[in-house]
Amino acid sequence: MIGAPQNRMLKAATGLEGGCVASGATCGLVTGGSLGLGLVHAEALESGDRNSEAALLDRVGEYVKWFETAFGSQFCRECTGIDFYTLSGQARYLIPGDKVAGCLARVRGAARYLSEARDWELPVPGSFEEPATGPAYHCAGDVLKTIRQNTGLGDPYLEQASVVLDGGVGLSGGLCGALAGAVMGINLLLGLNVRNTPYSGIVRAFLTGHINLLLEETSPKREPFAVGKEVVARFKQAAGSTTCAAVTGKRFASRKDFQAHMAASSRCRMLIRHAAGLATDEIEKWKGSGK
Repeated sequence: MIGAPQNRMLKAATGLEGGCVASGATCGLVTGGSLGLGLVHAEALESGDRNSEAALLDRVGEYVKWFETAFGSQFCRECTGIDFYTLSGQARYLIPGDKVAGCLARVRGAARYLSEARDWELPVPGSFEEPATGPAYHCAGDVLKTIRQNTGLGDPYLEQASVVLDGGVGLSGGLCGALAGAVMGINLLLGLNVRNTPYSGIVRAFLTGHINLLLEETSPKREPFAVGKEVVARFKQAAGSTTCAAVTGKRFASRKDFQAHMAASSRCRMLIRHAAGLATDEIEKWKGSGK
């Protein structure tokens, strides 16, 4: 079940729209752009060198800081002022059009930045690390790996690139990587195959997903936003928040700082297991059924 990395990463990342299933956390331009940087530097990550990981996290952290400076926040709800889980919020997003225009401006700005950044060499990491002597912890990556082991559904390129989501996307304290990993794992099955879907199909999927955000679940639906909304709610109930800074009570200074926290935090490791379990249950429920 391992396919073309770019197509599968796009499919997995469709669930990160609107701050992770439109929940208002870290903007999909930040998470998606960061995953793109991870794919660009796949060769450096393949070596397993922890200093390459540290350098990539520094590079992604620079992108997040640029986005926050350019647009005021990394969080979708703070950028747009919209709660997509309400009818009034969705209506305000579409009418009179200024909110959509704002999103398009952010898309253009992020695309320009990332187009230039893909040609930059990785920076010298701010904190060098000794050769590996113990396990390395990764929020989204460990969730995705567990999902693959449990269900057979996975992609090694996605697992590798998802290091950029550690510590709430480049150690910035935003969207929890464990939750992002769960949503991406589910979307490897249910997500939209963007490259092979006509524009009309993309619009239809967008409308269906956002309608499902407004509906109380009466019967399970094989639709990524309907499934993802429940996963976000269950994770938030267990973790208390969808953001890394709120869950951990800190923002990490470096990869070394993050790894030390993860080694000592039974709670974060529990949440990784919980997120993987939520995703596994949903994948097992739906993978034998058709659209």
